[in-house]
Amino acid sequence: MNLDENNKLVEDEFSLSELLMPDTPMIKEIKSIYENEYEYSEYLSEIEYSIAEYYYKENRKVTDKDVIKALKNIKQNRDNPISFFEKALEKEIVKSLVEPLEESPLTDHEFTLVLDYVLWVIDNRSWLEGKQAYVKWITYVLGFFSEEEEKKYERQFKKFASKMGVSGAQVDMLLMKKDAEDFFDEEELFEEGDLLEVLGPDEIFGVDSTADNLETGFFLMDNNEKFDYLLENGPDYVELVQSYVLDLMEMEDFEKIQDFYKKFNQKYEDFYPLYFVMGIVYIERDPTLAKSYFEETLKAVEKQEELPKSSKYELKQNLDSLIKYLIEEPAEKPEEKVRSSKKGKRKGVSAKKASNKDDEIEWI
Repeated sequence: MNLDENNKLVEDEFSLSELLMPDTPMIKEIKSIYENEYEYSEYLSEIEYSIAEYYYKENRKVTDKDVIKALKNIKQNRDNPISFFEKALEKEIVKSLVEPLEESPLTDHEFTLVLDYVLWVIDNRSWLEGKQAYVKWITYVLGFFSEEEEKKYERQFKKFASKMGVSGAQVDMLLMKKDAEDFFDEEELFEEGDLLEVLGPDEIFGVDSTADNLETGFFLMDNNEKFDYLLENGPDYVELVQSYVLDLMEMEDFEKIQDFYKKFNQKYEDFYPLYFVMGIVYIERDPTLAKSYFEETLKAVEKQEELPKSSKYELKQNLDSLIKYLIEEPAEKPEEKVRSSKKGKRKGVSAKKASNKDDEIEWI
């Protein structure tokens, strides 16, 4: 084994957390690195460069949502060995952070704030068209595009910005076409009600946000804020409800899961997506309890008058299969059950959401 291979093995065994310093009370008071970006530019630039390079050189189909998931996974699993990260984009981001963290360590809280900042920037580009708004923007800004690709991106960007009433000065700022100090000479740039004053989709378009638009902002909430938000808005955002419960499962916070389930169920009866995800949560931990949640899902589905018959039938078929599996499952050896369940743990585990189209079913 050569030296490079040996170093790689050693590197893969340690975690990002081992490169971080303990938090101090003062550090913990920091809510955001906004307006202090320069102090963290070394880490921000590594993340941004990794994303742009991966998109431009490796995968032109990667979306903003993919980037969000990668950053979220890195944040949640920073205590795991680097070898834990299997997806290509996650690997690129993690590897890019090792050297700067070795040379100038951040505290644990600062590290999460850096990731949160990038998530916030992604959210601040969500008003643009397409599923790759941020990915294409950062690739453009960092100069990866060819001259032809750059001109094409600028034309598309300016065309859409014009529809939104964005001024020329604002476009130049968003495209990083001027030095920062020059922007403040533009009288039109920060007029009241201008786009740069509020970049949230609600304020810009005057329409309701979708779960996709909210994903980043929701993720930046702490667990208590998520809990309260979903109690008020959960039925409108099925994906966020399920994601929240599954995240609590990964943290093994079953007490919180039960508290959320009890309060949510009291407020919104027969919300079958929650029943379903509760079954998934307990399918390994307590199969009997999981079976009862799936049975509750069946009962709730039957009561949904707005669900097309075809949707009900497909849901019932899947639920019947799950219940049958749980009845037969105890015959399997425990160690085999654990091994098999770890494969593709998060694939296809979420509830179905009925579409307005009669025959369209989407696994969330």
